[in-house]
Amino acid sequence: MYKVFFNDSVILLDSEIKKSFKNNIASDLSFESYDIINQIVSEIETNGGSAEYWMCHHEINQLFKYFRKRFVEIPAAGGLVRNSEGSFLFIKRLGVWDIPKGKIEKKETPELAAIREVEEECGLSGIEILKQLESTFHIYRSPYLNYPDNLVLKETKWFLMKYSANEIPVPQLEENIDEVRWFSVSELDEVFSNTYSSLRDFLAKALAAI
Repeated sequence: MYKVFFNDSVILLDSEIKKSFKNNIASDLSFESYDIINQIVSEIETNGGSAEYWMCHHEINQLFKYFRKRFVEIPAAGGLVRNSEGSFLFIKRLGVWDIPKGKIEKKETPELAAIREVEEECGLSGIEILKQLESTFHIYRSPYLNYPDNLVLKETKWFLMKYSANEIPVPQLEENIDEVRWFSVSELDEVFSNTYSSLRDFLAKALAAI
């Protein structure tokens, strides 16, 4: 199953319909048009709030390939950084807690991009990758593209990282980051209460797997 976040809603793409799920299901799909996707996008933007939309097809990879062709794709990478004391690194951007991440540049691997973004946004060096984590997907409208063709699907490749030094983090102010902070596991409720739904979903899975 693929999970794609858009504003406060989520679009689920799966190979079968769950019996417990009764509303907002699109199962009769034609891969020759984007009518269903356009309808879902319109409903999310018009209605606001939080909702779930379920798209089903027995060929899940074909379904996701069809889905992502509707959008401008921007690849990104970032890191969930843990220090020697077991605390995790977060940034506060525009008043919301987040994890350092950014666009993958041309000829740059996701691993190199993730390390670069963490070092640039947090003012640290000596970051090491431990393993790759599950990717996240979210949709947004880019202010740099012409409407209505400015819907972006961003896949962020995440990596679990370790940091063993003792530098003081420095926020990258030009990226609207005003705070960088280490959180112990017992303090993470503060992050969960002031972050994005996609990040809460990612953190719940990632922390359970490490």
